[in-house]
Amino acid sequence: MESFKKILTYPLWQVGGVTFTLLGFLKLVLVLVLGIFLLRYFRRRVERLLIKRFHITPSLVNSMTTLIYYALLVILLLVALSSAGLNLTQVGLIFGALGVGIGFGLQTITSNFISGIILLTEGSLRVGDLVELEDGTLGVVKEINMRSTILRTFDGQDLIVPNSEFISKRISTWTYEDDWRRIHIPFGVAYGSDPERVKEVVTAAARRLPLTEEDPEHPIQVWFTGFGDSALEFSLTIWIRQSRVQRALTGIKSDYYYAIHRALLEAGIEIPFPQRDLHLRTITPQAIQALKSLAGGQDG
Repeated sequence: MESFKKILTYPLWQVGGVTFTLLGFLKLVLVLVLGIFLLRYFRRRVERLLIKRFHITPSLVNSMTTLIYYALLVILLLVALSSAGLNLTQVGLIFGALGVGIGFGLQTITSNFISGIILLTEGSLRVGDLVELEDGTLGVVKEINMRSTILRTFDGQDLIVPNSEFISKRISTWTYEDDWRRIHIPFGVAYGSDPERVKEVVTAAARRLPLTEEDPEHPIQVWFTGFGDSALEFSLTIWIRQSRVQRALTGIKSDYYYAIHRALLEAGIEIPFPQRDLHLRTITPQAIQALKSLAGGQDG
């Protein structure tokens, strides 16, 4: 028994007057593992309580619980180090020494950590927001952590985006404060079509789609945008509530194109295609004879 105690208390190494033993290391691991397990458990319980009983929005709950979780995590680390035999003065010296290495070698991690604190406290980005990154990636914010943010794309991918991306770059959000979004859907009809009739048919078609939201401030509009080479050009503009749709813009536009195509066909309005008419003003006798020969050969 005495030999076992000596093994547990045998000095493994020393740093700045701080002695590490096997017993201290075991205490450190035990306190950290047990503490992290309990923190995560209580975090989930508190999140469910705040959402179900107090009806707080999930985005605000996530921000609150994340900040509290990491604050308690720091306290847990200090308690674990203290239980391993280190006093707070020694811990401060160790962290001071590590701070030099963090400043030089872990600048990116530190930047992401500080950016995470800004995102959680500022509230400019919330769980459930639909955001578009600079490279065109569109996704829903699923989780905001201290180092990174999880985005869920409409293709089913989970993207882990460093928090500094949301601070240092321009991010487009579709659901910040106001989730009304206007969509432009260009289309064309054949020359000879009545523009007023086109407007009436397409407006009715857009109004029948459940995606369309309309009120006096957000009307459905059909704009006559120009005379194309083969078509009269129009643009349907409609409004949607993005937080209710939660779909990619490509799929939303596809629904309206299906509806426009069906409505125009049912109304007898021709949908054009590129075509060219060739008018021959002057032609040589030799060319006429060659054309006649060619036509005769085809008839034969």
